Amino acid sequence: MGLAGLMILGLAPAAGAALPRSVAGATILGASAHRGLEGSESVGGMVRFRRRVFDVRPAPERPEPEVTAVTSADDAPTTEETEAAAPTGSVTEIIYAAAAAHGLDGAYLVSVAECESGLDPGAVNSAGYYGLFQFDEQTWAAYGSGPIFDPAAQAEAAASLIAGGQASRWPNCA
Repeated sequence: MGLAGLMILGLAPAAGAALPRSVAGATILGASAHRGLEGSESVGGMVRFRRRVFDVRPAPERPEPEVTAVTSADDAPTTEETEAAAPTGSVTEIIYAAAAAHGLDGAYLVSVAECESGLDPGAVNSAGYYGLFQFDEQTWAAYGSGPIFDPAAQAEAAASLIAGGQASRWPNCA
């Protein structure tokens, strides 16, 4: 082991031994003393690797809301047509229905969704989590069904997992 290694381990050189400039002053194992650990090659390589991997991850496509143009009052949809085309309910109603189907407290499941996405079915996290309950693509492929941004499918998958004892998948919210 060289003199630099002895210095890092806290072992002092023999009395009167001359220290090389790199040990006495600025450099310890190739890292500049003023840059600290971040300046080392191994940490720099890890940071560059993470940037390459995580910054280029493609996100799933968000569904665009459908917009229909009404040209005249005669062409306007009737109340029955509007109700048939409308989603099954608000986001909280969808979550309560999924909770009830799995024997869970609806308020609890809503609180998990509120914590994860702010009740936004189109929420996207830069770490690669999507939708109302912030599923990643791998978990969604294993437990979800349908589009990842579908609030009913997300609520169903989350309720199923939580009822099955997997609330730890939401460590900060469940």
